Amino acid sequence: MNRDFSLSLFISVFLVIGPTQGIAQTQPDPTRYESSILAFEDQDFLSPPPNNAILLVGSSSIGLWNQQAPADLSPFTVVPRGFGGSVMNDVIYYFDRIVAKYNPRAIVLYEGDNDLAWGLSPETILNQLDMLIEMIKLELPGTRLYILSVKPSLARANLWGRAQEVNAGFALRAESDKNIFHIDVDTYLLDESGGFRPNLYTADFLHLNDAGYHIWADVIRAALTVQESPLESSAIGTNFYLTTSELISDCVNLTTEPQSEALTITLSFYLIESQLAISDFAYRNSQTVDCSDQLAVTLAEDESVESALYSTEKLYIRGESTKYSLNAEYSSVRKPVSENGGKFIFDQIDYSTAD
Repeated sequence: MNRDFSLSLFISVFLVIGPTQGIAQTQPDPTRYESSILAFEDQDFLSPPPNNAILLVGSSSIGLWNQQAPADLSPFTVVPRGFGGSVMNDVIYYFDRIVAKYNPRAIVLYEGDNDLAWGLSPETILNQLDMLIEMIKLELPGTRLYILSVKPSLARANLWGRAQEVNAGFALRAESDKNIFHIDVDTYLLDESGGFRPNLYTADFLHLNDAGYHIWADVIRAALTVQESPLESSAIGTNFYLTTSELISDCVNLTTEPQSEALTITLSFYLIESQLAISDFAYRNSQTVDCSDQLAVTLAEDESVESALYSTEKLYIRGESTKYSLNAEYSSVRKPVSENGGKFIFDQIDYSTAD
């Protein structure tokens, strides 16, 4: 069966008998953005974007970031395609022209905000997301999807309860699919008590200002690093993200004693008080970059981890220019994994300013 016909048939059946019956009548007309899509197509003709990049797509929170995003996420290769006050159905409607054509290896999506403002229910939004996910799996198998949570804003404070329902639905989909990730940027746009932060927004109290986008960009970059940096030709480097309390090295030489073949990984730690806990890792092609960071692991006779030492000479705090060196040690004697929720806690940390 022709793939285009299969996709068209899927969409038709979903709209007619699917769990969101009536979507077609309640959605804003997607053709209102035809001129925006044509402008992207003209831009693509004059300067063809790369394949296998990271696509940024969604409403005005992405659109207002289109120009700055490549610098904020550098050296990730990104294609920014945010447009207007779009809703989830607009991305579905323009899927072939705004998503599939770029053959992205990963997609960062921001929708749900305007959907709620149009009066759409969390159930409708999540059902449409499911439809979009199926389209991605059919047309772009293996592509990773990073779903940004709906951001809190004073302008739509009355919708925040529903937005939290949507965000919870985003998180559930990420938990059940290895190619879906939920970026809970909303957590970092609220204060410690869960209240709104008007200083992060422009005069309309809806769109982020420079301070808001600094947080937005930091959280997204941190979320992308572990999975996406092994696929870039340039090194991301070793960075500590103040916003998310994550220390991430995109290129680490992993060695074990007794001696085994060395591996190259991307490694993420989470700062808990004054301790570092390994939170995620991914294997990478050792030919892509020259790694300087080290993780030396000593195994016991039963092959459990007895101790580990992580070291880096090129650690940067995001947004600062000073370079640091750092050594962090884990010991099963001091912090056994069985008592730490399965986490390796590096509790002896030494750092200094590097030359």
